[in-house]
Amino acid sequence: MIYPVPLINDLLEDLDKVLRYCSLDMASGFWVVSMTDRARAISAFITPFGLFEWNRMPFGLKNAPQIYQRLIDNALYGFLRIPTAADQNALTDLFEEGHPEETGEPSVLGRRSYTDDILVTAGSWDLLCDRVKALLEACDKWNISISVAKSFWGRKKVDYLGHRNPARYAIVLG
Repeated sequence: MIYPVPLINDLLEDLDKVLRYCSLDMASGFWVVSMTDRARAISAFITPFGLFEWNRMPFGLKNAPQIYQRLIDNALYGFLRIPTAADQNALTDLFEEGHPEETGEPSVLGRRSYTDDILVTAGSWDLLCDRVKALLEACDKWNISISVAKSFWGRKKVDYLGHRNPARYAIVLG
């Protein structure tokens, strides 16, 4: 599976133009993704206690980051969630060429995220509240949980992708 993970420099671009940030971290990120029967059989492992299969996507699988990034992009860009039962025999995909098809809908954040680290930005408090509300609705629809303990809400400065102050680094990288 080929699905591009966004470049960090692209994510840090234009962050100097906003006043407020919410840095959110997803709880148990990869475990949101259900494993198909085939994936369950392929990723099975044996221990002295027996044969075990993953019901949810574990960390460490080769394509796990791309699959999770695709799920997050689907949620943020408003794609419809197909129930697992309906998706079992589906021949079509939301993505034809390995990238999102044009839906005409922007991301609820106005930008992409990086795997399980989501940065909500806004030039005003009201816009930040609207974007956070839209994000929480999308997360609720896709059964994605946010780790409240690892998230920062409505700050003027936050850590994002290992950078202390995104606005300052965006100026340097830009």
